Amino acid sequence: MELFRALGALLEAPSAESRLLGHLLELGNVPDDATHSNLFLFEVYPYASVFLGETGQMGGEARDRVAGFWRALGGDPPAEPDHLATLLAAYSTLIDAEINSEPGEDRLAWRKVRHACLWEHLLSWCLPFLIKLRQIAPPFYCGWADTLEDALAKESAILGPPDRTPLALREATAMPDPRKDDGQSFLAALLSPVRSGLVLTRGDLARAARDLGLGLRVGERAFILKSMMSQGAPETLDWLAEEARGWAKLHDQWGAIAPEVADFWSQRAHATTLLLETLSAEVRDDRQFAAAGADSTGSQEHG
Repeated sequence: MELFRALGALLEAPSAESRLLGHLLELGNVPDDATHSNLFLFEVYPYASVFLGETGQMGGEARDRVAGFWRALGGDPPAEPDHLATLLAAYSTLIDAEINSEPGEDRLAWRKVRHACLWEHLLSWCLPFLIKLRQIAPPFYCGWADTLEDALAKESAILGPPDRTPLALREATAMPDPRKDDGQSFLAALLSPVRSGLVLTRGDLARAARDLGLGLRVGERAFILKSMMSQGAPETLDWLAEEARGWAKLHDQWGAIAPEVADFWSQRAHATTLLLETLSAEVRDDRQFAAAGADSTGSQEHG
């Protein structure tokens, strides 16, 4: 039960305590402050609201939903109620409460609260977070991700599946179609994991720019993505479609831990793949049509 609290503490800035915990969990040496900051402040954000929110940013309704869970337990929400370190510490406390409660209805009530916390506020988003973390993190945090995933898998087996898909996933709106909605909303939704099924970091977009030979504009992810689209829309759409296709497969891999949740994430990534492929094909067709029209006009003028 203390494992979750220890894993949460290792998400915080490196300290003497985290160095000791790292060795106790056989994860090795804790990376330095710069590595920790770059990873968790600029690349992959350990907040439920980033993964479950409509905009893919911290705060908003997704954070309020987690804060409501704290209030339901009779306490005041902490400053960052949806930070993974906070949630893991809370989950550890719920395990303690269940174990130390009186057998019978009291213990059953704590078991239900623990079950709700696991599915609504951890498994609903943690596994995509762990997938991305392992893609970009140094070995210490990859080992940390493996340890947490194993612990969550055991909790899933102990507590059993949810009665239905977690609320944050049930209420998440799908990707907008830029042919019907505005393009800005489309780009924003691509950066919202719960809507697109993708987890796109600044590093991913930098990689895309290099792969496609596009100029990389410094700024927020939405600004970078918009710049890439303006330089090469079909190429960028193709690259994003390939990323979405890969994410659909990645989500399928953790179906054994949380099949209900994995299915949701996989379907989102698959739907995004199809939309991006369709948009790319249409952009290319429009370009070919425009080029053919220009050639025809040029031939008439020459004649």
